[in-house]
Amino acid sequence: GIVQFKKVSIYGTKVPHIPKELFIDMHALVEFNLHGNELERIEEGAFDNSPNLVELHVYDNKLTHLPNNLLNKLVLLESVYLSQNSLCVLDEDTFKGLSKLKVLHLENNQLETLPAHIFNDQDSLTELHLKNNKIKHIPEDLLANVKSLKEVYLSINEIEGLPRDLFKNTPDIQVIEVSDNPLRTLDNIFTGLSKLKKIILSHNQLTSIPDGIFSGLSSLFELDLSGNEINKITPGIFKGLNGLKSLELRSNTMTIIEPSSFDDLPSLTSLSLEKNKLASLPPEIFHKNLELMSLYLSENEIEGLEKEIFSNLANLKRLDLYSNRIKNFESATFKNLKQVESLYISNNKLHTISPKMFEGLTSLTDLYISNNPIKSIHCEPFQELSSLYSLIIEDVHLESFPSNCFSSMKNLSTFTIRNSKLNVLKKGNFAGMDSLKNLHLTNNHIKNIEVGAFEGLSKLESLSLNQNHLTEIKADMFTGLANVDLLILSENKISSIDSDIFALIPHLRHLYLNSNNLHKFKGDEFTMIKNLTQLDLSRNAIESFPSDIFKTLTSLTTLTLDYNKLKTLEKGSIPVGHQLEFLSVVGNDIDDIKSGTFDDFESILNLDLSNNTLKHINYDMFQGLRNMYSLNLEHNEISDLNPNVFDNLPELRQVRLAGNKLDDSVVEAITRKYPELVLNDI
Repeated sequence: GIVQFKKVSIYGTKVPHIPKELFIDMHALVEFNLHGNELERIEEGAFDNSPNLVELHVYDNKLTHLPNNLLNKLVLLESVYLSQNSLCVLDEDTFKGLSKLKVLHLENNQLETLPAHIFNDQDSLTELHLKNNKIKHIPEDLLANVKSLKEVYLSINEIEGLPRDLFKNTPDIQVIEVSDNPLRTLDNIFTGLSKLKKIILSHNQLTSIPDGIFSGLSSLFELDLSGNEINKITPGIFKGLNGLKSLELRSNTMTIIEPSSFDDLPSLTSLSLEKNKLASLPPEIFHKNLELMSLYLSENEIEGLEKEIFSNLANLKRLDLYSNRIKNFESATFKNLKQVESLYISNNKLHTISPKMFEGLTSLTDLYISNNPIKSIHCEPFQELSSLYSLIIEDVHLESFPSNCFSSMKNLSTFTIRNSKLNVLKKGNFAGMDSLKNLHLTNNHIKNIEVGAFEGLSKLESLSLNQNHLTEIKADMFTGLANVDLLILSENKISSIDSDIFALIPHLRHLYLNSNNLHKFKGDEFTMIKNLTQLDLSRNAIESFPSDIFKTLTSLTTLTLDYNKLKTLEKGSIPVGHQLEFLSVVGNDIDDIKSGTFDDFESILNLDLSNNTLKHINYDMFQGLRNMYSLNLEHNEISDLNPNVFDNLPELRQVRLAGNKLDDSVVEAITRKYPELVLNDI
């Protein structure tokens, strides 16, 4: 029977009360899981008949207190999970006798205080979780007998100070987390903790760190002091941290870093100083950090950098200087950074990309130069960047750039120029960029593209020219783009398209022409793009189409015609696409759909007619759409809808009708007639 069970789980139910007699004679039970049951009360003695319990889960319930002797007979317990309850107070004898307890979870409760001797019998405890309570005071003797403790978590409480001798008897401790508290000062609380590996003190109210406070922590590899109010770093703070790998100092109020402050950190690989108020840095501040791989200096007030500041960082891979006030980088600033792969210099005050600026960055793969008042680019600095994989130039005042400027970047895969004053693309602009796959030229002032501008881009797959000033698409404009799959020309001023242009892009499958001035078509515009699967013509001024305009688009599956001027739909209004599956004609002021409109559209699966002015829906409107699965009629003016209207649509499963003028009785009638039909958002 039940006495043989070793593991029992009861979770996800509503069991507000566990009586003493509920689990009689369960002596073999080793693991008991009661989580997520809205449990409010457990009677004293409820677990007395399970003396062999090793693991107890009572988390995610509504317990406000525990009976004094609830756990006292469970002397074999090793893990107890009491997190995510509403415990306010714990009795001093709550864990009495549990000498084998190793893991204790009390996080996410309402605890305000802890009895000084509550853990007196827990000399085997290795993990103590007290995160996210309301604890204000930590008794000095709280951990006096917890000699095996390795990890303690006290984050998200209301602790203003930690007793000096709190960790005096925990020589094996490895992790101390006390983030998100109003902690104002640190005494010498880490003395003798030679095995400590990780200290998290982020998001407190520390204004200064005493010199030598971390002395002797030879095993420490991670120290997080971010989100405090530290305004100054001095040389003695990090004394003795020879093994430290990661130092987080971001989001403080730091204005000064004294020379030699990081000299005692020879093993440091990651240093974060972003989001401070640093205006300058000592010239040799990083000279002893030979192992540094990631350096974060973004969102400060740095106006300039000493020429030799990075000269000893031969192992650096990531350098972030985003959002400062840097006007210029001297030649050779990056000369010795031969391992750097990512450089962020966006949001500064750079007026030009000067010669020798990127000298030495032979391994650079990602370069971000956004939001600088750059008016000119010298080509010489880009000749150094043969390994570059991604180049992003955004929010600059650039009007043009010389031909062959980027010809040495043979490995570049993604090139972005966005939000600039670039007004013309010249022949040779992209020469030599043999590996380029994605070219984004978005939100510029481009109004002219010279013949041959894209020559050499044989591997290009995606070209974005949206949000420019193009007025027409001419033949030969896209010479060299034989493998382009995606072409975005939306939000220009295009009013005409030369049909021959698409002969140069035989593999084109996705074409976006939305938000232009297209309204008259000759009928041959798309005859040369037989592989097209997606076409967006929304937000133009289209009133009608030539009857055969889509005839050659035998692969077209998605057609978007939103916000045009189609008005009334009848047979031929939308030229037939034999493979068309998704058709959207949102916001066209369509007030009527004539019988036969969709006679040849059997392949349609999804039809969107929302935001039009349809008043009536009749039986013949959707004739021919035998495979349609989803129909959107939201936000029309429909007041008359016969329940029989969907009889000839055998595959229909979803109809959206929100924002119309239908009576509840009509909706109920449809629901009764088509019980499997989902009527969304009515």
